[in-house]
Amino acid sequence: MKPGRAQLAWALVVLVWLPMAALLIWGPGGVLALMALRRQVQSLQAEIQTLQQENGQLKEEIRKLKTDPDTYEKLARELFFLKKPGEQILYLPPAEPSPSQSPGGDAAGTAPAAETHSPPPAAGRQPSP
Repeated sequence: MKPGRAQLAWALVVLVWLPMAALLIWGPGGVLALMALRRQVQSLQAEIQTLQQENGQLKEEIRKLKTDPDTYEKLARELFFLKKPGEQILYLPPAEPSPSQSPGGDAAGTAPAAETHSPPPAAGRQPSP
């Protein structure tokens, strides 16, 4: 028996066109890979935009620190616990999280011992009580 034209057409589809379609969809450089690359491009563009905004904020902060003495003084006072004559520094340690919020708590709900933090000494000055 000789194969008919319909059988030959189906054989052509199965042997040639079906693998080509599969390569176009799932192969390297195929539709799915292209869609993944587009998602990656969108993600990177969003990251670039976020970094550009952060860069702009940092540039503005640098400009203020170079030109505005009040900003420079405020930063120095906060970082080094400096004070003006006659002022007192009130240091409040960070609040301890409750056992349900503590990432280090065990199944019984007890939290690990919290570390105590004290302010760094400020250029030979001791905070007044």
